[in-house]
Amino acid sequence: MDHADVGAWAEELATATIAIFSCLLAANLGSFLNVVMHRGPRGQSVARGGSRCPRCGSRVRWRDNVPVLGWLMLGGRCRDCRGPISPRYPLVEAAAAAVGGVVAAELLAGGRLMPGTRFESVRTGADALLMHADWSFLLLCATHGALLMTLLAWALCELDRVAVAPRWFATAVGGLGGLAIVAGGPLSGPGWPALTSGLLGMLAGVVVGACVRSRWLREAFVLAGAVLGWQGLLTAVALMPVAALVRSALTVLAPPDATGRRTPAGPCCADLCVAVAGQILTWRWLAQVWMQTPS
Repeated sequence: MDHADVGAWAEELATATIAIFSCLLAANLGSFLNVVMHRGPRGQSVARGGSRCPRCGSRVRWRDNVPVLGWLMLGGRCRDCRGPISPRYPLVEAAAAAVGGVVAAELLAGGRLMPGTRFESVRTGADALLMHADWSFLLLCATHGALLMTLLAWALCELDRVAVAPRWFATAVGGLGGLAIVAGGPLSGPGWPALTSGLLGMLAGVVVGACVRSRWLREAFVLAGAVLGWQGLLTAVALMPVAALVRSALTVLAPPDATGRRTPAGPCCADLCVAVAGQILTWRWLAQVWMQTPS
């Protein structure tokens, strides 16, 4: 094996490691999100105390707390009392891992998934991240990841009918919108053009959100518009019916709530989260087809 083969093998290994790490990190964030959704409405601390079985109160061993795999190895039951553990826990962790996969795909593809020419020079694979990092590109990808995780959290809040405090919404819009402005979108340059795109996106989010009843979805539209711009938001909205069909097909996997309903009726934050993920992965192609931007 010559040096070129060794270098290619090492780069492929590094690329796979980055993708796996991104999915594992996101899955652990999903595990923490499960803790927040269980303890938050009950007024319990999310920072202190290890995970415990809600039925018998026994502490969950570290090996049983591995996202998705821990639930599968236990057969969906507590190790001590053998009480059932809701399949919602591994489903949320798997959804979060999928978010990590979307971010990893966007990172490792360089600028190939983004429309326009601004990020065309960004290299692909681990080389782009480790040796030739474009910090505005990395910041934009991180912003997309934060947007998807926020939408996932709001989807759970909507499912559980847990109110999202306005200050958290303001913080999310301000923080993510600020990152989007700093990074700039691929369809606009840095500075004022990016600021204009973000503001127009928020305005589009308000207009689109006025057409729905769900408060969570209205706020999610504004947030997505601030990060993606109005073009990206409208593209994601157009993809929501497809996401709703997928959700309907997977409804049988979701445990029903106290009223017997498994998922929110009509469009919801989960649909927007899936649509945004699809928009990010197909952004360049959709921009060529619908927005007539250069390839």
